[in-house]
Amino acid sequence: MSSNGKLDGFDRKILACVQENGGIGPSELSTLIHLSPAQCSRRLQRLKDEGYVEKIAGILARPRLNLNVSSYIIVKIKDHGADTEARFKQLVDALPEVTSCEYIAGDADYILRVVTRDLESYSEFISNKLMVGGDIVSIRSNIILKGMKQTTALPLDYC
Repeated sequence: MSSNGKLDGFDRKILACVQENGGIGPSELSTLIHLSPAQCSRRLQRLKDEGYVEKIAGILARPRLNLNVSSYIIVKIKDHGADTEARFKQLVDALPEVTSCEYIAGDADYILRVVTRDLESYSEFISNKLMVGGDIVSIRSNIILKGMKQTTALPLDYC
């Protein structure tokens, strides 16, 4: 890290490599960014300790797992009372089909990313899992026909 508290070029290179391949080791990092394996290991550990790396996870192939339908569902809930929001969060947390949930500004309240096996299971998910309990006023489904860009990598130009 540079003396002004910002990440230096080596830190950014390490983060870029980790985003591309979470399982990369110090020796491979060393070759790619031209620092010793020990330096790479220390820097990576520091970046983890300082919270730049929240976790390292594998990205699974949806088609191999028979998850062929992906969609965004825009949700409006009945009110923003603490109880309603807590029930909605509990519902979403319990649904493995929901891979992300974001609180949004605008006409709606939340946007969910959902994956299911097929359109039939998607319809069952909506009717029998999501629209239970009466806290959801409306939903708008947007089924993804074709992915254009999919990445978990974050831009590193701002740190």
